Amino acid sequence: MRIAICDDNAEQLMLIKAAVERYAQRHPALSIESVHFDNPLFFLEAWSKHGGYDILLLDICMPGMLGTEIAKEIRQRNENPEIIFLTTSTEFAVEAFALRATHYIVKPFHQNKFDEAMNRAVEKHHKKRAKTISLKLRSGEARLVDINEIMYVESASHSQHIHLKGREQIESRQTLSELLSLFGEHAKEQFISPYKGYIVNQKSIQSIELDKIILKSGVQVPLVKRNFKQIKDQYFAFVFDERGY
Repeated sequence: MRIAICDDNAEQLMLIKAAVERYAQRHPALSIESVHFDNPLFFLEAWSKHGGYDILLLDICMPGMLGTEIAKEIRQRNENPEIIFLTTSTEFAVEAFALRATHYIVKPFHQNKFDEAMNRAVEKHHKKRAKTISLKLRSGEARLVDINEIMYVESASHSQHIHLKGREQIESRQTLSELLSLFGEHAKEQFISPYKGYIVNQKSIQSIELDKIILKSGVQVPLVKRNFKQIKDQYFAFVFDERGY
């Protein structure tokens, strides 16, 4: 579990780092690695290069960029780490929770309050983890993605174009077969390959016609006519098994 701390105040940064270390000592079953930053811009630069932080501990009032602005930037990238804000005022609480903050801690804080926030973040992280996959991007970076955010994958120009909800598109250097296998490990039978060069998330399907699959976004994915019945039966079996989707 990777934790990133960002606070421009050196003393506060060390206090938060010590609180994380005490929490790790009390929870030896968790493998915790933490890094810290005293500048929000340095943090975002590190996030762009390495990403993959599971829990963020962010001060809010920092020069150059507020902690809430950092969180907004990360959410706009469709990243979904657990975020705990630590600040001296309650005035940003409403905005913080609008950004899906896990917890909001007012400084100075006691260890038990910190542990309570961490327990909530760890629990939420574990629930998401089964549905979160790491994609290898063409740029060489790794990107954590909620598998349910993937609508479909299209192979083109020796690259896999992964289309996410919200019309975002990312390119992966993994092969189509590698992606299909990866998806299957985390969401059995949720993804199908109805046509050469395509993978479709069955949760994104609006309807299935004789020669194409129409997604909820309006995108049409080609379908081999002879596979129509098989794909349709597979889809109905998946929907009934989901119950409530």
